Amino acid sequence: MEKFPKNKINPISGILSGIDGDVSLEIKLSPFELEFEEYSETVDSSIRLDGVSIPLNPKLLEGKKYRFPINPENGYIDGSVYFFGTHNPVDVTEIIFGSIDGRKLPVNLKTNWALEFENTGFENFSTQVATNIEL
Repeated sequence: MEKFPKNKINPISGILSGIDGDVSLEIKLSPFELEFEEYSETVDSSIRLDGVSIPLNPKLLEGKKYRFPINPENGYIDGSVYFFGTHNPVDVTEIIFGSIDGRKLPVNLKTNWALEFENTGFENFSTQVATNIEL
């Protein structure tokens, strides 16, 4: 298995939706080329997080930190990113919100990407993902 090129993960922005206690967060990624052996694909995807147990109101998120267990423990976030024709699991263990700045709310996520689950050819890895949620 190969190491995933983490340096290609470039979050553009985030969008919150849903209802209090059952929030979805989509982190749009800048498109990038991903190669494995002789296959190459332009990845135009998002990290999709569903079932996030937080308030929907950004003012209630400002300056807060939330921790979550890993799937399949109760309270986990159902997360994935789509490439190579499959949804690849992304576990989020922590979300930290910054202070609202105009129409943006900074967010930092600690993530674990389970790429071996769908046999992508890449090793599992952990990384932090930081972007702004558009308000």
